[in-house]
Amino acid sequence: MFQHMPPVSFRRINETFMPDFELLLLCDSIVMDEASFDRLVHRSVPAYLRVSETFQALRSEGRVELKDFSSTLRDHVELLDRMIEHDLKSLDQWVKPLSESLNLWMHFLQRSMKLIRIDREGWRDQFPFRGVRPDEIHLTNFIVHEAHSTAALYLDETEDSSMLVYEALESSEKRKRRKYRGALRDVLRSYLTYVDANLILSHQFDVGLHDWLDLTPFYATKFLSVGQGEDPVVESKTQLERLFTVPFPDLALHNTRALIKALNDKRIEDLRRLVAEAVAGHVQFDDEFAKAVLRDVFRSSERAKHWRSVIGYATLPIGLIPWVGTPVQKIVEESVSIPIERKLKQTHRWFYMLSEIAESSKGWTRP
Repeated sequence: MFQHMPPVSFRRINETFMPDFELLLLCDSIVMDEASFDRLVHRSVPAYLRVSETFQALRSEGRVELKDFSSTLRDHVELLDRMIEHDLKSLDQWVKPLSESLNLWMHFLQRSMKLIRIDREGWRDQFPFRGVRPDEIHLTNFIVHEAHSTAALYLDETEDSSMLVYEALESSEKRKRRKYRGALRDVLRSYLTYVDANLILSHQFDVGLHDWLDLTPFYATKFLSVGQGEDPVVESKTQLERLFTVPFPDLALHNTRALIKALNDKRIEDLRRLVAEAVAGHVQFDDEFAKAVLRDVFRSSERAKHWRSVIGYATLPIGLIPWVGTPVQKIVEESVSIPIERKLKQTHRWFYMLSEIAESSKGWTRP
């Protein structure tokens, strides 16, 4: 059910999988594999209903550009092979990313167990992965992230092989032995084939990369090797999630209608600039930030009321003109007060945008 499907939110799982709204808020457009889009729209399971509707809406808005990923990768197969072999020269550097990846995926599995209908009866061998055998974790990961036929190598392995991988992750001494290193190498080859393929696609299309959350440890290691401490896409998304978690949880977007409204609002650029400042360390999304924003908003509201009163008194004589007085008075009031209010709201335009969308979205549960 996951193969070749777009990432879903690991934070929000309701009766269906949910799109990653925070990430989508940061994108003007999305480059997507045409085969993946076709499967998402026409051949996905019911659990993907919300994700499918969101991407169809984005496509209708002209925000999804479809590409043939397979064709692009075929043109760079030699480069891909060289990248994989280079990565596999040092297995130890991938031990931590693989362990972190498995833990992230296990957390997702546990939260979405009803949706993916995995039968837990008969699972034994209690490991740190909360009762799920390591081979089940590996198998599920390969089914999810398979990019090439190499991923099928481990699907035919026995439980003993999965135990070798688990033990290789736990013991540096065992990783020195050929059978443990061989099992670990096969697993890592599958992951790194997928990760390296996506890095090639990102470079060829000249776009940022967003993938399943459990694969971020692999990308972080890849970026570090070229002198980049953080994945800018992941860091921006993390900061936006923090904004919607700590200071302003009520402003978070929960449906496609709200997402489209935000993307079509010019004030979205103010939100993105704010996120960029947070990534750069100039802004901290905490309780103090919330207090400061609300204080400024309150002051602006009070000033706006004051100016509306002043303008109302100033235009009162116009309202005394027979026949046309009242309509003209309203027009003059609006023409003067609206620019003043806009100027007063200039500092936190992103806040007013999100507040308006949140207010209009009350009562909406469907995308």
